[in-house]
Amino acid sequence: MRYPNLRYGSPAELRYYIMGHGDDIKAVARMLRRDERTVRRWVNEQQRVPWWVPEILRLKRMESAERHRQMFGHPGRHGLAVVTDEAQLELRRPRVTKPPSLTELRLDDFDTDARTG
Repeated sequence: MRYPNLRYGSPAELRYYIMGHGDDIKAVARMLRRDERTVRRWVNEQQRVPWWVPEILRLKRMESAERHRQMFGHPGRHGLAVVTDEAQLELRRPRVTKPPSLTELRLDDFDTDARTG
C-alpha cells in the first residue's frame, strides 16, 4: 500500500488503469467485483473512490507484468508513446530499414575500389 493514511483513492489514477484495460469499464467492474454503475460513478466523480481500488488495479498490473517477464524473459517494450489531449496513446514505432541486398553491397565495394585506385 503506497499511502495507507489516505481514505480515498484518486479518480485520475482509476481512469488511468481503466484506460490500460481498453476503456472497458465492465471488465474492470468484474475484476473489482463491483457493479458497473458503481465504477462509472467513481470515474465520473459522483462518488468517492475507495482507497483500495487503485491499489488493487496497480497490484494486478504489476502481477501481470511479472508473469509476462517470467514466461517470456523480458519486459514487453513498446517504445515511446505520446498521450494526446483525448488521453489516447499513440505509439511511436521505430522506422524499419530494409537490409541492403547482396548486389548493393557488391556495388558499394567496387565503387570504393574504383575511387581509391
